[in-house]
This record gives sequence, C-alpha cells and structure tokens, in this order.
Amino acid sequence: MKHLIFILLALLLPKMALSQSSEEMLVGEWKSHFAFNQTFEIIETPDQIIGATKLGLVMVQKNDFSIQTFTKVNGLSDYNISALSYNSANSSVLIGYENGNIDIIKDHHIININDLRNKQLEGGKRINHFLTQGEATYVATDFGIMVLDIDKREISSTFYIGDNATNLTIHQLAFDDAYLYAATESGVRRVLKDAPNMHIYEAWEVISTDRNNYSGILQFSEGVVFSRGIKGASNTLLYLSNDLIQTIASLNGFHKMAATSNHLIVTSAPSIRIYDTAFSLTESIGSPVIGEVVQTPAFRDAIMTSDNGIWVADNTHGLLNKREGHVWDKYLPHGPVSNKAHQLKFSGENLWLVPGGLAEYWNNAGISASLSILSPHGWQHLTTQNNPLFQGARDLLSLSPHPDNPDQLFVSSWGNGLFEINASTANPTVIENYLTTDNGLANIFNDDRKFIRVAATAFDQNNTLWMTNSSVENAIVAYLPQEDKWQRYSYGAISRNMGMAPMMAASTGDMWLSVFRGNAKGLFVWNDNSTPLTQSDDIYRSAIPEAEDTDNRNQGQLLLWDEEGIEITNSIYAMAEDQNGHIWLGTDKGVVVQYQPYSVFTREKPVFSRIKIAREDGTSLADYLLDGQIVSSILVDPGNRKWLGTQGAGVYLVSPDGSKQISAFTTDNSPLPSNYINSIAMDEKTGEIFMATGEGVISYKGSATKGNDSYADMYAFPNPVRPDFSGNITITGLVAQTTVKITDVAGKLVFETTSVGGQAFWNGRNLWGEAVKSGIYLVFVASEDGSQSAVTKIAIIR
Repeated sequence: MKHLIFILLALLLPKMALSQSSEEMLVGEWKSHFAFNQTFEIIETPDQIIGATKLGLVMVQKNDFSIQTFTKVNGLSDYNISALSYNSANSSVLIGYENGNIDIIKDHHIININDLRNKQLEGGKRINHFLTQGEATYVATDFGIMVLDIDKREISSTFYIGDNATNLTIHQLAFDDAYLYAATESGVRRVLKDAPNMHIYEAWEVISTDRNNYSGILQFSEGVVFSRGIKGASNTLLYLSNDLIQTIASLNGFHKMAATSNHLIVTSAPSIRIYDTAFSLTESIGSPVIGEVVQTPAFRDAIMTSDNGIWVADNTHGLLNKREGHVWDKYLPHGPVSNKAHQLKFSGENLWLVPGGLAEYWNNAGISASLSILSPHGWQHLTTQNNPLFQGARDLLSLSPHPDNPDQLFVSSWGNGLFEINASTANPTVIENYLTTDNGLANIFNDDRKFIRVAATAFDQNNTLWMTNSSVENAIVAYLPQEDKWQRYSYGAISRNMGMAPMMAASTGDMWLSVFRGNAKGLFVWNDNSTPLTQSDDIYRSAIPEAEDTDNRNQGQLLLWDEEGIEITNSIYAMAEDQNGHIWLGTDKGVVVQYQPYSVFTREKPVFSRIKIAREDGTSLADYLLDGQIVSSILVDPGNRKWLGTQGAGVYLVSPDGSKQISAFTTDNSPLPSNYINSIAMDEKTGEIFMATGEGVISYKGSATKGNDSYADMYAFPNPVRPDFSGNITITGLVAQTTVKITDVAGKLVFETTSVGGQAFWNGRNLWGEAVKSGIYLVFVASEDGSQSAVTKIAIIR
C-alpha cells in the first residue's frame, strides 16, 4: 500500500506543481520595499562590495555585479545601521546599530550580540566604528569604547575614557605601532596599545591642541590623520607624525576617510580627494556622470578597491563605481524613489506611493514631488526629472484613481493644487496641473503667487471628484471629469479652514470629512443631492451648531456622541466603510464606529460607539479598542476584518466586529521599520498588505483575498507538501464564504473550515489535531448558497 501511495504521488505531482508559482509569498511572510539610494558607508570583501543604508545592506557581487539586499526581513536583527566593517582576520562583516545592537555575518550565518542593546544605560548607545587588532575588535560608541570578542560572542571590556570616567562620544579609532587613538567629541586621545590600564581614563592623554569635535581618524603614511570638525560640516585635516601636527587641507561637507598603503581617500559631499603618501593631491573627483547625465553628488564614503577601482557610497544615488576615465556605473536595487511614504493606494494591479507629508501645524514639509509605482513588472518613478509639471512642486498628499478608469489618477498637493496622471502607456505621465481659478481651485494669496493647498480628494458614487481647498472661502471643490466642469462650494461652517483631511465617500451618498482646525474641528458630513453643479439643494452637518451658522444648509450640530450623549473626541485621523455599511473612524482615542450612517441627517444625536474588549483576567472589566492610541489608518480586508495602523503602537488586525485581536505587529515582534503607520493598502488579489511607515514601506502576506466569481482558478499551495514544510497550506481562488471540506481518498473527513474572503487554510492536521499521513487528500468546496462547487487535490509527503 505504501508503494502504491508513492506511485500515485509521482503521477499527480507534475500536474499539481504547475498550479503554484515559485515566487508565491506564503501567508505570514514579509517583504521589504525600501529605497536603498541613501548609502553612507562602503566596504570591500574578497567577493563583494557592500554598502550600508539605515534600513539594510546593498551587496554587489564582484564576479557578475549582481545586486542583493539584506534587511531585517531576510536575516539582520535590526534597522538603523550606523557602522559597517570587514574583519579580514576571520572573514566576517560587522554591523553596528544606533541602539547598540551588533550583527556579525560569518560563513553565511548571522551572529547577534545584543548585550549593549538590552542594557539599561543613560545616554546614547550608537555604534560608530569597528577596529580590529589581533583577536580583539574595538568598538567606538556614543559613550566610550567596547572590546568585542567575536569568537566568544561577547563584550569583554568597556572603557569610559571621558574626564573622570564619564561618557564620551568616540567617533572613530585607529592604531599605529605604539598607540590606540580615539577621535572624540572632545579632542583626540591616545593610550599605549599594550598599557595594562588602558581601561582607566587616566591612562589616556589628549594630544590635540584643542578639545573640539574630531569626526574621524586613521593611520596613514607612518602617522595618523584626523579630521577636526563635525561630520557633514567644514573640517580641517591634520597629520600627526613624531608628535608633530601639520595641516593637510580644509574642506566643506566632510564625511569620511579611507586609506590604502599608498593613497588617502577623503570624502566630502561635493567631492572625493585622493592624496599620495606625501599628501600631494593626485586626483579630485566631482559630479558623477550617470547615463550621460551630470548628477549632483552627495558623496558619503569612498574606497579604493584591490584592483584600484573607486567605489562610492552616495546619499542620493546608492553605490557608484568610477571606472577608467569618467565612466560611472550605478548599483541601486529596484525600489521606490525614497522611503518617505505618506499614502499608499492601489489602482488596478498597481500600487501607488505618495511620498509627501506635512510639518507641524499643517505647514509644508518641503518634500519634492514624486510618485513611485509598483506594478507586476517592477518599480517606476515619476519625478521632477522626467515630468516637467512636477518641477518646483512639493508635498504631494493624496491620490484618487478614477473608479471606472484605473489609468486616470488625481494627486493633491499642499501648495501646487491638483495633478492629473495618465497611466495608460508604458510610462505614466503627469498630463495636467490644475493651479488656477479657471480650474475651480483658489489661491490663498490675493496676488499673482500661486499657492493652492489641497489636502484630501475622493470620488463619489457618481464619479465626481471632491477635494478640499484650504484657507480660502470656498473650502470644498468638485470636478466632473466626464464633463470637464468645476464647482466651488461655499459651506459656511468650514469657510477658510486650513486643516481638512481625510475625506471619504459613503455608500449612503454622503461625503465625510475630518476637520482639524477652528470651530468646526471634528466631523463634517455633506450631501449634494446628486446635483454637484447646484448648491441650493445641498445639506451638511458640522461641529458648528445651526444657530451659530449663517448658512441655511446647516442641518444641525454633529459631534462624535457616545451612548450617553457625551462627545468622545473631535480628532479624526482615518475613515473606512466596511462590508456592512458601518463607518469606522480612527481617532486619538482609538476606534469609533458609526453603525447607522444613514441616520446622520435624520437623528438629532447619532450615536458613535467604541468597541469594548473584555480583559482576560477573570473579571468582567473591559477596555476600549486601542484606547488612547492615535489610529491613523484603517483598511477593511475581503474578510471584513480591520487592519488598524497607529502612531506609535504598530499595526493591529481585528475581527470583523473588532471584538477580537487576531494579530499585532510592532518593531519588537516583526520586521516593521517603525511603529508609526501612515497608510495601509491591500492587493486584494493576492492578500498582500502594504504598510507605509515613517521609515519605509513593507508588506505582509495576509490570509484574506477577494472572493472570486467562480472556482475556475482554484488551487492549493504548496502542493505537494514536502516533509520540510511547516505552516498552513493555502487553498486560494475561492468564492467568498466558501465551505471547505477535506477528506482522504476513502472519503473520511479530516478537516473543515470557511474561507476568509477568497482563501482558506489547512495546517495539515486532522480533526483531532494529529498530522495526517502521506497521501492524496481531496478538497471539496461549495459556495454559501450551494450554487457552485468544485474539487481539487493536495499531496502530502511525510
């Protein structure tokens, strides 16, 4: 019988294997979508050139120049890298982090030393530099010097070399034949390298002529070179030899030094200078020419490799390689323009990333206009360089695709009005910038200056595009794309209001808007009676009572009243309507839900509810869902579950009614680069959840997908299920609310469940929790009303 099972498996496996892509993400897996252009440090190993960014490493293979990235998603222990070094003595790569964490990559394994990260310590723990001497690695930190024993995977000593053994920031370390040197925030210090008391501050002498900040130091040409000044600012290079100090050069925007036996490479933001051992300048490298375009340099580090090539870490372009003459090669992994991510939005199959934002008090953040698009074919960018209408524009905030045409999109900006995008061709293009009164939008100034602030946009059920127009009399503007007509609305309650966002179109036909400034702060709801070109039949409700508003369209005050008639809050950060027609609001007091949005204009005090979560402590007490947290983003997935992004507490997934927490993701238990979530979007076809944080975009493979119309595309993966697989088997391509029953070939029921949207999951165990045996298992599925059904197979190999 056992031989028969494996014969059956062999016959079935080829057919079933065709149904699963090798690239398919499994439920629970993470993927990073970072920009790696801001590299700040670079090293060479025998096989690779490696550059560091805050979020991870970029690795260029020397043999074929292929590019790989390494982040917390695929092995590193942390984010916010601050130091990178190669230890040739034991062929390892050392990575230091701002929080004191240390990773060591050796023999394709990662060793994490987190002693400092976990230690309670006053002041900063940042790792600034690694220096290996013999079997010991000396580590420069924001408080002193540590000695790292790589073989024992421990910190063996700590030196506090500040006056009276106080904390002292050590920027870089260097050895010569006699001394260990430290470039510190208070002068250059040294100690005899074999001094038995080097851990005592009194053994260290200050050898600089002052106690200014010294940002770097290294051994070169029978002496020591150090830089006086703050990294990134003006620095003076000094050379110490035979206890005599001489000046080499002064330069602006200094960042780093590196050396070979014959060359000193000095990197500043605008240039790279190469000196010989007599400190004669042999080469000065300026603006790189990439793809025949002269680029503005933002150099941060440079090295001369073993073949005398020049490799550069650039803070704008990633890793650069200067070959013979003036030929430059750029090595930058595919990704968005930057890690700034204000809003994410799907339009068709493409994810659009809006990188703008606002400063405090709704002031401009000054982020240059750009858009990043992730399609099934990879990333594309719309920037000021390839779209002239973006030139001079800044702070893009929201994106609204046309409901009937995913290739027509509108993007708002805080100062440059509204942009229209045509994405119907291979290269999406900005085709319009609506920035005049002819377009319906008004300027905040009374002169020729054009400054139009549009914070929020949304399409309604009639395909009318609504938008805010801040700080002017007509605070709401509508655009009818089909008719190319504009209409301004003079709703008295929000006239000349500045802070208005987000905005949402409800299925009731009403428009919902959060107002953040003035007497109208809170919720603003209006209805245009499906006549956007006529204002007289409009109605609205706001925080301003009817008696205090001269506009007769005001239907009465609207606050977020609880069941007792008490206002819950007037700070609303997010809005979403679920599959039951309930409207969920993200506030500074957690989640608030309006279960009867159709009654907003018919009830004097519509009730807004907070969801109570029972405490699991044996008492009858309960807490409100995310009470005290700012909920900044809400996404409703195809299973009607809610993904809740917060400002400081990460992301939560809760049940459809919000009463049960399904998952919670923070920087402590997941690869999230930040607990501050700006936006959440979902690819409903695949179930991939994209999260825009304050540090970059990351995605998670969720369990819910949009239900299909039929079972024509149903399949299971992984299939076959091999012995080394652990996790859930996914059955996808289902109709929503599918009943799934799994049996063995004899017809015995082993598992039963209901799909989450268009997917269901099986852990490979039977009804009694036992792992099923090798064999073929039949998956019977049926729609909720029984009108559709199908069967597929799963092969299990133990």
